[in-house]
Amino acid sequence: MTKFIQPIGPIKLVSFEQLLNFDLQEVIYALSIFISIFLFYLIMHKISKLVISRTPGYKKEDKKIPIYHCLSIIAVSSLLMAFGWSIELVKGIIFLQILLYASVSDIQTHEIKDFISVLIFVTGFIGTNTVNIPTMLLSGFVIGGMLLICAMVSKNKLGGADVKISGACAFVLGFQKSIVGLVIGLFLAIICNIYFSHKSKTKGKAFPLVPYLSVGFMAMYFI
Repeated sequence: MTKFIQPIGPIKLVSFEQLLNFDLQEVIYALSIFISIFLFYLIMHKISKLVISRTPGYKKEDKKIPIYHCLSIIAVSSLLMAFGWSIELVKGIIFLQILLYASVSDIQTHEIKDFISVLIFVTGFIGTNTVNIPTMLLSGFVIGGMLLICAMVSKNKLGGADVKISGACAFVLGFQKSIVGLVIGLFLAIICNIYFSHKSKTKGKAFPLVPYLSVGFMAMYFI
């Protein structure tokens, strides 16, 4: 499949004669690409701003808000470079924005509404062949079941929202990718929790897990 954006090759010097013999159609095409990408990023900025502003506990003066916008744009840029203009790009952006909403909500209030998991589950159907749906459902049940058992064994130290979101993400990604994404997310959570608990002396307090899981699951979406 031909991608709208192609890798940039080595830069070559352009002679004056070449400038005089430029192709008007190529110039118009290049400008159209530039304008479309600019509009695309502008739209994505507005979407991420709208998504974050609707999260529970949102405060306009929060210093973390610009960071969320930057992370969203960086992730969207990566999706665009990885997939070009395709259904995978659209699916990835929707997946990203839902996880962004869930992450901000978990950071602000330590609570995530059940409809977030439903939205992730529905996203899994975008561009999916119906033949793969049974396997996807099995992946979601297996991952969700494993985490549910872990939550019961750990006396609910693992939140119900974490279990639901992980199961829904497993439906989107499949079993192997979701396992790796889960490992990445939990590893980041452990490292960061040790660092922040030592730095701010908040050992034993609840900390948001969904942001770390989101990083792991989103990273595996690219593979």
